[in-house]
Amino acid sequence: MTDGVYEGLRVLDISTGVAGPMTTMMLADNGADVTRIEGPGIDPFREQTGARVWNRGKRSAVIDLNSTEGRAAFDALVASADIVVESLSRDAVARLGVDHPTMSAANPRLITCSISGYGPLRAMRDRPAYDALVAARTGLFHDQKGRRGTPMEYIAGRPGPHDDFDAPEQMIRGADRSGPVFVRTPWPSVGATYLAGLGIAAALRAREVTGRGQHVETSLLQGALASVCLNWQRVERPDAPLYWMWPLDSRSIEGLFECADGRWVHHWTVRPNWVLTTAAGDEIHHVDLEGPYRDDPDRVSMEADGLLTGLFLHDDLAAAFKKFPAAEWVQAGERAKMGVALVRSPAEALSDEAFLADGCVVEVDDPDVGRIRHVGSVLEFSATPGGVRGPAPRFGQHTGEVLAEAAAEGRRDSASAAAPAATKPLDHPLSGIRVLDLGLGVAGPFTGRALADLGADVIKVHALHDGYWAGTHMGLGTNRGKRSISVDLKRPEGRAILDQLVASADVVTTNWRPGAAARLGLDWDTLHARHPRLVWCNTRGFEKGPRSGLPGTDQTAAALTGTEWEDGGVDAGNPPIWSRSNMGDTGNALLAAIAIVGALYHRERTGEGQAVSTSIVNAGLLHTSYAWVHADGTPSAWGHVDKDQYGLSTWYRMYRCADERWLVVAALHPPEQRALLDIVLAGSSTLDTSAEDVAASLLEERFVQEPADHWFALLDPHVPVEVVNESFCRELFDDADARDAQLVVETRSTAVGRFEDPGLLINFDTTPGIVQRGPSACGEHTRELLIELGRTDAEIDALVADRVVLVAAER
Repeated sequence: MTDGVYEGLRVLDISTGVAGPMTTMMLADNGADVTRIEGPGIDPFREQTGARVWNRGKRSAVIDLNSTEGRAAFDALVASADIVVESLSRDAVARLGVDHPTMSAANPRLITCSISGYGPLRAMRDRPAYDALVAARTGLFHDQKGRRGTPMEYIAGRPGPHDDFDAPEQMIRGADRSGPVFVRTPWPSVGATYLAGLGIAAALRAREVTGRGQHVETSLLQGALASVCLNWQRVERPDAPLYWMWPLDSRSIEGLFECADGRWVHHWTVRPNWVLTTAAGDEIHHVDLEGPYRDDPDRVSMEADGLLTGLFLHDDLAAAFKKFPAAEWVQAGERAKMGVALVRSPAEALSDEAFLADGCVVEVDDPDVGRIRHVGSVLEFSATPGGVRGPAPRFGQHTGEVLAEAAAEGRRDSASAAAPAATKPLDHPLSGIRVLDLGLGVAGPFTGRALADLGADVIKVHALHDGYWAGTHMGLGTNRGKRSISVDLKRPEGRAILDQLVASADVVTTNWRPGAAARLGLDWDTLHARHPRLVWCNTRGFEKGPRSGLPGTDQTAAALTGTEWEDGGVDAGNPPIWSRSNMGDTGNALLAAIAIVGALYHRERTGEGQAVSTSIVNAGLLHTSYAWVHADGTPSAWGHVDKDQYGLSTWYRMYRCADERWLVVAALHPPEQRALLDIVLAGSSTLDTSAEDVAASLLEERFVQEPADHWFALLDPHVPVEVVNESFCRELFDDADARDAQLVVETRSTAVGRFEDPGLLINFDTTPGIVQRGPSACGEHTRELLIELGRTDAEIDALVADRVVLVAAER
């Protein structure tokens, strides 16, 4: 065990639910002393399987904040704390006095992080903050299988290309029904976890500069927006060349195929020629295709014609995969360097010895259930490695020692101990930081977008041929807020330009395959020798192991780590689902951003740079971290969605109503469950709440007799409930509160004109984030940046003429 990047920090965790404990888990994994302050009452989240994972390495103290003695002890702990994380309602925050102004009065270096339901959206801020309810109100359940025509077309009120074509009848994903589907992954909380972790890291870096703490806030709403931020866009010219892509369309083939043994694989990106040639005989034929995907003449284009190609080829591809067992397809993919991954359950993922050797899965000795496996530390640091420090504590295990610490702290002069140590002004959390973004696809460049929103000067280094990807909705979304230089790194003159940029940078970030950076002299050892203060990040698709050289994607990681299995309800007999709100790529990118900002915090304190990393499978394992298995592979009972994908239980699920709309209930407490039965069944049932199956059937029969708004009006005063709002993504862009709070922002793009998308998803009260500019076109700032590096216009013109660089306006 070595010191983590947050070693020496004291964290008080008074959160409940999912996002708060997951956030503080990452702090504990990386050295922070995290103490959970737990109330004496019943917390239904304490019993969920994920709590045994998310509370690992922490202390647990039972302290009643409603009592005089308990509040005095908590105040004493706050006086010496660095961070407090809470997820309470506004009323509870006010009643308990755990707001930032109150707590920071005696400790001005304190950072408080609030994870609420709806954050700055005033009209919703008092709505109940459960994942299912936020997913209902935001319509996120409609995004799981994709929206017909893509979300961008739905938002624009258009049908999208080829509206007269439907998906093949045999192409079923998850439950075989129309309408919204409930998935196992709590995407709002997952997104909020990433945002809270990044916000805390940024506030720590800011504190090293300013000497003062601040209030950081995010929410399940902002987490939901993070999960779809590249999908929910509204642009001035949606028919611009390159912009529309089919993978988000519900009719598209996303590469999920059933094999001869009944197991599923995810093949991405889809290479029809390779699949059909490989399966042409009675035995699987190992075929290698030359060249990258974009150069394959038989590839399925991402544009509108590719949608039709996929629809027409689907049955042939499905028949090809059905000829051979999944293991043979995975082996064929490995030999050909194609993306073919077995769709596995979380239990299979946690039993993967390659994951265990890498450290993305760990074994710990739990005091209650013995030796278990679960997700490991998802952030990697070369100088401050950190790691999982032990199992989750028993409830109240450390109460005595924490109260003794509070008593000792109460005798100290906390005012002098908390005095600020620095007073430099800072406009934004990463003001003064320059980032060189060499990332590819989504997983790489989205890291730069996250850092740009924190105020960093992010320079995107594009290849000369990157104009295609940069013009797509994914390329535009990932490159918002940056400046772009387009340069040929294979030319000596181009490499000289890159060397100058590296010398001016604080951070270099990539997501290249093993060996690629070294071939260009951009590996950690080479750059660290020249620039010892540099923070260097290279993320991966997979673990460090046998899969390292394979093409890693959002889809293959979701298959390997259990996300697709659980989200589709495979245990109930369904096909898997690749959720269109899946955060494999973007989760990898946000983990990388958290690690980078953590390394910058470390550098502010020590002057030392370091290498950081993570992977898409790390993100996938975090998404299924509600799951753990015994050391022999026996899974814990983490709960699965039902075959119809209505929900997780009678009390936490969606119900169809008379108007074909859906109502979602979250009755987690016995009084709420009793109220649900009494109101919906009109007092005609004395059914005990323990008879869940019978209760669910009776509720289903009754809900379909009245419209959703009728039930909402009756239940809302007594039971946490929401109506699924399919059109929320449309309404959001014209919501005055959302625009004022910068939940959505409007910028400009040379490709599509006006560009609107989700904006600032983390709120800071003293060093706010900033959307600096719209999406950068390939080479849009080449001349500007070369002038900053000392080149003259004549020299730049010569570089353009010689095809060393590209200037967008001169293409």
